[in-house]
Amino acid sequence: MPRGRIRHRPTVTIDREALAQETDATEHKSLVDRIVERVAKDIQSGKLSAGQRVHSVRQLADECGVSRDTVVRAYDKLIVQGRLESRPGSGFFVRADRRASWRADEPGGLLLQSEWSRFRLVRAPGDVASTTGLGVLPPDWLDETAVGKALRSVARASVRSLMAYPDPLGYLPLRQQLQAKLRDLQIDVPAARIMTTAGATDALHLVALRYLSVAGTPVLVEEPGPLLLRDRLLSVGLELAAVPRAADGPDLEVLRAHCERYRPRFFFCNSVLHNPTSGSISPHKAFQILRLAEEFNLTIVEDDTYSDLMASGPGAAATRLASLDQLQRVIYIGSFSKTLAPGLRVGYVCASQKVIDWLMVYRTVSQIAGTSLNERVVYQLLSQGSYRHHAAQLRARLDGCRQPVIEQLAALGCCVAHAPDAGMYVWATLPGGANATKLASRLAEDGHLMAPGELFTPNQAYSSHMRFNISRTLDSPALPALARLLKA
Repeated sequence: MPRGRIRHRPTVTIDREALAQETDATEHKSLVDRIVERVAKDIQSGKLSAGQRVHSVRQLADECGVSRDTVVRAYDKLIVQGRLESRPGSGFFVRADRRASWRADEPGGLLLQSEWSRFRLVRAPGDVASTTGLGVLPPDWLDETAVGKALRSVARASVRSLMAYPDPLGYLPLRQQLQAKLRDLQIDVPAARIMTTAGATDALHLVALRYLSVAGTPVLVEEPGPLLLRDRLLSVGLELAAVPRAADGPDLEVLRAHCERYRPRFFFCNSVLHNPTSGSISPHKAFQILRLAEEFNLTIVEDDTYSDLMASGPGAAATRLASLDQLQRVIYIGSFSKTLAPGLRVGYVCASQKVIDWLMVYRTVSQIAGTSLNERVVYQLLSQGSYRHHAAQLRARLDGCRQPVIEQLAALGCCVAHAPDAGMYVWATLPGGANATKLASRLAEDGHLMAPGELFTPNQAYSSHMRFNISRTLDSPALPALARLLKA
């Protein structure tokens, strides 16, 4: 052996006898799955430590009396599970578990998959007295008449379109309407690069399915950030590196540090009307984020779910990464679920042609096509002009109740560090360092549904924060109930 060369001693102890001694419960499993389970057990028990090299494909095949193809398929499964990693020219190694060094009180740390169970919505049992924590507008704020009219119009139309599979990209007239809508946001994209989805969450799922299928892959998210996004990413085993969100956008120093340390492939963010703070990215930060994306080969997934609650057109203050980047490194996602109806699941994603082609393939495999009837309803609303008027009315109503809600919260001793000028949320700090999750649990017993800071981040720095939906908070019975608990 050449001097100075370290010899790795693999300790995989799978052999023919071990495979033959499988219990009756596993007799129906293939040799591939038996090898996978045995290696996984050795890793979990500590027999195989992080960074240790395991047997080569040839060695393990000879030792176990199986084909090399069987071992290759077993190793492939272990790589997908995040247990092994392949190093070209060196072999297969036990993957280092970077999550072990993360702490819940460490700002900007990696989010453990086991922490997923903490992200729960505190639901009120039985009758609900108030819903200040819900992330949707009240039903009487939505244009039920226009939606009903559009539904009847679609129902009267020919059903011949239902007799065949729809366009994999979605209903073409709707995508053409979206093309015009995006043009108002300074995003110039042809209809062929727009794909409709069953809401923004479905679009996020498709991105994760196509590009982030390997468990343990690090991705960047904002802190605090949307509950459903975190749940979706954690559910597929991804590791989340948190980037603190300020009033004018993410912390650029932390963003750079995470890019250097974790080499993530994706950054998920809200440029406009961030959930839960309703803040928007400033132009200079948007420019710096795109420079970092180019430097580190980072793809940005821009979730613009609340787009229509911010005025657009000439003079609009909002800066979107997609409008600056023109979808070179940005995947842009929008939705109508917040402004039309939560049950009318229609969203869309637009990106480069290569990205759209891949997403269409994965969507076709998993869902065949989109929600054709719902898309036709949304098309009716957009093409007749009623939606534009409805969105303007929503913005006016939110503007009318935002400051009164902030004043009511201030009367309770709550602090709104950065009062937003648009959107449906106010992010407030409770007085005296009160624990928002404990208070939310107490309020749930009386039928008040709240949204404590823990839903949006496990960082204890936000344990005294709550998100208030201003459309459901003004003069809500939850505020007197919260005041009584704060005094107690």
